[in-house]
Amino acid sequence: SSHLKDFKRILQNQYVTLNAGVFRQHTEDVSLKYVTSVTPAQWTFFVWVFIYFWFFAMFVYFLAGLCRRHLLLVDMCLVFNCITSAQCRSTYEWMYTTPAVLPYGFHVSIIIYLSLNITWLFLYDREMLLPVLITSALMTLTDYMMLFFSCRGLKIYGAWLSKHRNADLWMFRILVQNGVAVHATWGTLSTLLNLTIYLQHQTEASRYHCTMLSLLLLLMELLVWFLLENFYLDEHLRYTVTIYPVVTVWLTGILDNNVSPGTNLHIFE
Repeated sequence: SSHLKDFKRILQNQYVTLNAGVFRQHTEDVSLKYVTSVTPAQWTFFVWVFIYFWFFAMFVYFLAGLCRRHLLLVDMCLVFNCITSAQCRSTYEWMYTTPAVLPYGFHVSIIIYLSLNITWLFLYDREMLLPVLITSALMTLTDYMMLFFSCRGLKIYGAWLSKHRNADLWMFRILVQNGVAVHATWGTLSTLLNLTIYLQHQTEASRYHCTMLSLLLLLMELLVWFLLENFYLDEHLRYTVTIYPVVTVWLTGILDNNVSPGTNLHIFE
């Protein structure tokens, strides 16, 4: 099934990461070579552990769906636009197929993301900064594609889940939508960091302007997201609440990393 393939990809990705023989250096060592004013303190990267734990819980829920069956009620027929009573007979169906809340696009996006993630590890290890930036941006794009497909699925089946499987509805909201939102937010911030690294170390742009550009882009993205989630996509994103805490942790890490003597952030000088 799609859930098993996705989970297998994550395990393979982690195996490649831990197999130091295929890498020339540790990721942390590369990060120390390219420190910028928007590089957060090392303690902030515990978020990755949190993200992987969240994704692990999400896939456990997916795998549990492979073993669960439920009674397909007559009300479900309304979702499929059935008309005759023969079409509306109640039967037992598997949870992961009926209703198929997450479309194929969601699983394809996860597979693409994990493939890009493996590519990014090798590019970063070789310090190929421009390909690293492009790959990071593509990874972030796939994150938002996953969020889009999850919202689309709940738009179609949310009413039925709310009536008959309310616990599963909240599992989707917490584990899937908020989990993907945490990952997408962290990916966005990492892309801005990769942009700063590339501009600062591969162009003639000053450290100050590189920092200002990244922070300005972050401000613009937050404003756009605030407008979208509150005025245009409130129906779909009302229960997605993990965006701002992740940004707060990142910014706190930046401030903490710039309090030592000689590392003051330029915009505060």
